[in-house]
Amino acid sequence: MPPSADEIAREFVQESIHLLEQSLHKIHHCLDQLNFDQLWWRPEPELNSIGNLMLHLCGNLNQWAVCGITKSKDERQREQEFSADAKLSLEEISAKLDQTVAQTCEAMQSLSSTALLERRIIQGFSVTVMGAISHTVPHFVGHTHQIIFLTRLQKGTEYQFDWSPDSLREGVPI
Repeated sequence: MPPSADEIAREFVQESIHLLEQSLHKIHHCLDQLNFDQLWWRPEPELNSIGNLMLHLCGNLNQWAVCGITKSKDERQREQEFSADAKLSLEEISAKLDQTVAQTCEAMQSLSSTALLERRIIQGFSVTVMGAISHTVPHFVGHTHQIIFLTRLQKGTEYQFDWSPDSLREGVPI
Protein backbone atom coordinates (compact mmCIF):
# COMPACT_ATOMS: atom_id res chain seq x y z
CA MET A 1 0.00 0.00 0.00
CA PRO A 2 1.46 3.40 -0.95
CA PRO A 3 2.08 5.96 1.80
CA SER A 4 -0.68 8.42 2.58
CA ALA A 5 -0.38 12.14 1.96
CA ASP A 6 -0.09 12.71 5.71
CA GLU A 7 2.74 10.15 5.98
CA ILE A 8 4.59 11.94 3.20
CA ALA A 9 3.93 15.29 4.89
CA ARG A 10 5.29 13.98 8.22
CA GLU A 11 8.43 12.68 6.50
CA PHE A 12 8.97 16.02 4.72
CA VAL A 13 8.55 17.93 7.98
CA GLN A 14 10.81 15.57 9.94
CA GLU A 15 13.53 15.76 7.29
CA SER A 16 13.28 19.57 7.28
CA ILE A 17 13.58 19.65 11.07
CA HIS A 18 16.53 17.25 10.92
CA LEU A 19 18.36 19.52 8.46
CA LEU A 20 17.78 22.55 10.69
CA GLU A 21 19.00 20.67 13.77
CA GLN A 22 22.10 19.36 11.96
CA SER A 23 22.89 22.87 10.74
CA LEU A 24 22.39 24.32 14.21
CA HIS A 25 24.78 21.69 15.60
CA LYS A 26 27.42 22.71 13.05
CA ILE A 27 26.95 26.40 13.83
CA HIS A 28 27.39 25.71 17.57
CA HIS A 29 30.49 23.67 16.78
CA CYS A 30 31.92 26.75 15.06
CA LEU A 31 30.83 29.13 17.82
CA ASP A 32 32.60 26.96 20.38
CA GLN A 33 35.86 27.78 18.57
CA LEU A 34 35.33 31.53 18.23
CA ASN A 35 35.63 34.60 20.39
CA PHE A 36 33.58 37.81 20.17
CA ASP A 37 35.92 39.52 17.69
CA GLN A 38 35.96 36.46 15.42
CA LEU A 39 32.14 36.28 15.53
CA TRP A 40 31.91 39.83 14.15
CA TRP A 41 34.99 39.78 11.86
CA ARG A 42 34.32 40.60 8.21
CA PRO A 43 36.79 39.39 5.56
CA GLU A 44 36.06 42.65 3.70
CA PRO A 45 33.99 45.63 4.88
CA GLU A 46 31.19 44.84 2.41
CA LEU A 47 31.02 41.15 3.34
CA ASN A 48 29.11 39.61 6.24
CA SER A 49 30.43 38.38 9.55
CA ILE A 50 29.30 35.13 11.15
CA GLY A 51 27.23 37.21 13.56
CA ASN A 52 25.47 38.98 10.70
CA LEU A 53 24.77 35.65 8.99
CA MET A 54 23.25 34.33 12.22
CA LEU A 55 21.01 37.40 12.57
CA HIS A 56 20.03 36.94 8.92
CA LEU A 57 19.18 33.27 9.53
CA CYS A 58 16.95 34.29 12.45
CA GLY A 59 15.18 36.89 10.34
CA ASN A 60 14.69 34.59 7.37
CA LEU A 61 13.48 31.61 9.42
CA ASN A 62 11.11 33.79 11.40
CA GLN A 63 9.69 35.42 8.28
CA TRP A 64 9.40 32.36 6.03
CA ALA A 65 8.69 29.58 8.53
CA VAL A 66 7.39 30.91 11.86
CA CYS A 67 5.27 33.77 10.50
CA GLY A 68 4.67 31.99 7.20
CA ILE A 69 3.26 28.89 8.86
CA THR A 70 1.41 30.48 11.77
CA LYS A 71 0.16 33.53 9.85
CA SER A 72 1.54 35.76 12.61
CA LYS A 73 2.58 39.33 11.87
CA ASP A 74 6.01 39.62 10.30
CA GLU A 75 8.04 42.53 11.66
CA ARG A 76 11.39 41.65 10.08
CA GLN A 77 13.96 44.44 9.79
CA ARG A 78 16.20 42.80 7.17
CA GLU A 79 18.67 45.69 6.84
CA GLN A 80 19.52 45.47 10.55
CA GLU A 81 20.61 41.85 10.11
CA PHE A 82 23.62 43.10 8.13
CA SER A 83 24.40 46.18 10.21
CA ALA A 84 27.90 46.44 11.60
CA ASP A 85 26.35 47.92 14.76
CA ALA A 86 24.32 44.84 15.77
CA LYS A 87 26.95 43.14 17.90
CA LEU A 88 25.37 40.70 20.34
CA SER A 89 27.55 38.50 22.54
CA LEU A 90 28.21 34.89 21.57
CA GLU A 91 25.72 33.78 24.21
CA GLU A 92 23.01 36.23 23.11
CA ILE A 93 23.24 35.44 19.42
CA SER A 94 23.44 31.71 20.08
CA ALA A 95 20.31 31.86 22.26
CA LYS A 96 18.50 33.93 19.62
CA LEU A 97 19.27 31.37 16.92
CA ASP A 98 18.35 28.45 19.21
CA GLN A 99 15.01 30.09 20.02
CA THR A 100 14.23 30.81 16.36
CA VAL A 101 15.03 27.25 15.29
CA ALA A 102 12.92 25.87 18.16
CA GLN A 103 9.97 28.09 17.16
CA THR A 104 10.37 26.99 13.56
CA CYS A 105 10.43 23.30 14.47
CA GLU A 106 7.40 23.75 16.72
CA ALA A 107 5.45 25.47 13.95
CA MET A 108 6.39 22.75 11.45
CA GLN A 109 5.42 19.89 13.80
CA SER A 110 1.74 20.77 13.49
CA LEU A 111 1.57 20.63 9.69
CA SER A 112 -0.68 18.20 7.82
CA SER A 113 -0.56 17.49 4.11
CA THR A 114 -3.46 19.91 3.63
CA ALA A 115 -1.71 22.67 5.62
CA LEU A 116 1.47 22.23 3.55
CA LEU A 117 -0.50 23.16 0.43
CA GLU A 118 -2.04 26.33 1.88
CA ARG A 119 -0.83 29.52 0.22
CA ARG A 120 0.87 32.42 1.95
CA ILE A 121 2.26 35.78 0.84
CA ILE A 122 5.84 36.04 2.13
CA GLN A 123 8.18 38.87 1.08
CA GLY A 124 5.63 39.62 -1.64
CA PHE A 125 5.76 36.07 -3.07
CA SER A 126 2.74 33.77 -3.20
CA VAL A 127 3.98 30.38 -2.01
CA THR A 128 2.62 27.25 -0.38
CA VAL A 129 3.69 26.48 3.17
CA MET A 130 5.69 23.59 1.66
CA GLY A 131 7.31 26.08 -0.70
CA ALA A 132 8.18 28.36 2.22
CA ILE A 133 9.86 25.47 4.05
CA SER A 134 11.56 24.36 0.83
CA HIS A 135 12.95 27.88 0.52
CA THR A 136 14.08 28.55 4.07
CA VAL A 137 15.62 25.20 5.07
CA PRO A 138 18.14 25.07 2.18
CA HIS A 139 18.79 28.78 2.76
CA PHE A 140 19.68 27.94 6.37
CA VAL A 141 21.92 25.05 5.29
CA GLY A 142 23.70 27.25 2.73
CA HIS A 143 24.52 29.95 5.24
CA THR A 144 25.63 27.26 7.70
CA HIS A 145 28.33 26.29 5.22
CA GLN A 146 29.36 29.94 4.92
CA ILE A 147 29.68 30.06 8.71
CA ILE A 148 31.85 26.93 8.62
CA PHE A 149 34.02 28.47 5.90
CA LEU A 150 34.43 31.77 7.78
CA THR A 151 35.35 29.83 10.92
CA ARG A 152 37.93 27.76 9.04
CA LEU A 153 39.28 30.88 7.35
CA GLN A 154 39.91 32.49 10.73
CA LYS A 155 41.10 29.39 12.60
CA GLY A 156 43.32 27.92 9.86
CA THR A 157 45.05 24.77 11.07
CA GLU A 158 43.54 25.25 14.55
CA TYR A 159 40.04 24.52 13.21
CA GLN A 160 38.58 21.46 14.91
CA PHE A 161 36.53 19.24 12.62
CA ASP A 162 33.27 17.87 13.99
CA TRP A 163 32.80 15.03 11.52
CA SER A 164 34.81 13.03 9.05
CA PRO A 165 33.83 10.15 6.75
CA ASP A 166 35.61 7.76 9.13
CA SER A 167 33.53 8.74 12.17
CA LEU A 168 30.75 6.50 13.43
CA ARG A 169 28.09 9.20 13.67
CA GLU A 170 24.69 8.09 12.43
CA GLY A 171 22.82 9.95 9.75
CA VAL A 172 23.90 11.83 6.70
CA PRO A 173 25.98 14.95 7.29
CA ILE A 174 24.88 18.17 5.66
